[in-house]
Amino acid sequence: MKKRLTVLYLTICLLSLGCDKDQTPKQIFHSLNITVGTGGTVDVDSGIYLEGTEISITATPDANFEFEKWSGDSESTSAVLSITMNKPIDLHANFKEKVDEQPTNSDAEITFFNSGLIDDSGYILAIENGQNTCYLIDHDGTKVFSWTFDRVLGQDIELTPEGNLIGLFKVDSTPIAFGGQSGIIREIDKEGNILWEYVLATENEITHHDLTQLPNGNILVLVWERIPLAEATAVGLNSTSDIFTEKVIEINPDSNEIVWQWKSWDHIVQDFNSELGSFGDPAVETDKINILYANSDVHEFVALGDVMHANGIDYLPEEDIIALSINFFSEVWIIDHSTTSEQARTSSGGQFDKGGDLLYRFGNQRVFGDIEGSNIFDFNHNPSFVNNSGEISVLIFNNNNAAGQSSAMEFLLPEINGSTPIGSDPNIIFEFTDSTLFFPRIGGASRLPNGNTLICEGDFGFWEVAPNGEIVWTYNGLGKQFWRGVFYSKDSPEITSLNL
Repeated sequence: MKKRLTVLYLTICLLSLGCDKDQTPKQIFHSLNITVGTGGTVDVDSGIYLEGTEISITATPDANFEFEKWSGDSESTSAVLSITMNKPIDLHANFKEKVDEQPTNSDAEITFFNSGLIDDSGYILAIENGQNTCYLIDHDGTKVFSWTFDRVLGQDIELTPEGNLIGLFKVDSTPIAFGGQSGIIREIDKEGNILWEYVLATENEITHHDLTQLPNGNILVLVWERIPLAEATAVGLNSTSDIFTEKVIEINPDSNEIVWQWKSWDHIVQDFNSELGSFGDPAVETDKINILYANSDVHEFVALGDVMHANGIDYLPEEDIIALSINFFSEVWIIDHSTTSEQARTSSGGQFDKGGDLLYRFGNQRVFGDIEGSNIFDFNHNPSFVNNSGEISVLIFNNNNAAGQSSAMEFLLPEINGSTPIGSDPNIIFEFTDSTLFFPRIGGASRLPNGNTLICEGDFGFWEVAPNGEIVWTYNGLGKQFWRGVFYSKDSPEITSLNL
């Protein structure tokens, strides 16, 4: 009996050893402790992680700060740190406050300065094109305040009366990737905190290029809108893919609602398909958009579906009208903002009873059907209303690609009403050009309080010229590209709210 019990005991022990051999190895975890100094954030939280886990940590500085280094278990000076959890790890992200410095030859330089004629009553918001920064400069070239962002700009940004920034920023990826796309609108305070964000980036539409804040706080912004290939070819476009036309939306940032919109596609005319409601004579219906002008080979993006390419917007509150720069049409369009969204789809309603039809347009006679017609603009940017005691004009940057020499031009508008004649160009009342002034892709012009004109030359920097065309100030960015320069008076709420 005792022998049997011994055998049974040995059998149980062997089975027990076999079971222990098949058990899953014990998992090992390590702690990650991350602390952050003043002036920034990190994108990974402290916690417990499985051994062997690979983690990428990014340190992002606040406005007016920069990343200095990691301390603890790493001394890296790279803001992006990759670690493997093979032991407990302690990290501290160190930031340091930026120190404003006088510009040097590696930063920027003032190449012309006439202190008696410059308008030194304010600062210029210098917007670096497609970068993650903008800054206020004075006429000495000193950066008096700067911002750095965690995303690159989707081109335009401007100051609010509260001293915040409203701007466009690029999404990470989008199927609509023409030059100038953004997808995100943000309001950011002077410390770099995001106060509000609105995202419009889908397969069918995306914000792009330019925005402006209305007096009521709402935001007007340009949007590309997809038009299916079948609709494009039905009106006679030589397309092989969907196209993208322009619309303007107004967003209420308090409710995140689109409270008004205007669509260019609702106001096209074509002489190709008589079965469609858009059929007509572009030379007669000049308040409509001759969509077949997009069949001309004006830009390589047209073949990709970007058939209009609006790149600038401005609003005139005294008249409640909007100016649009339409780059591939080489035109400025004036539309009515007083309509409802439903009226804006039609040809009636609003203060001029024109609905969403064009109130006025100028810059290119070829858009009316005669491809050999004359043109003032050869690509254009940044329409800017000027109100001189009731006389309304528009300043614009004429890239003038074919000539290889750009210019800032001001046009006195006729009285805008429901019967304003369309077809002839307005009178030029100011023009400045120079043999060295040229950039084919971006640029801008705006009027300063003393009557001077501020010009942004995209690949150079800024010019300031007097009403008689005399150059009074130039700022050379030394290789930087600038989307635009926006002037703010020192006593404006935008500047006083910053407490510089």
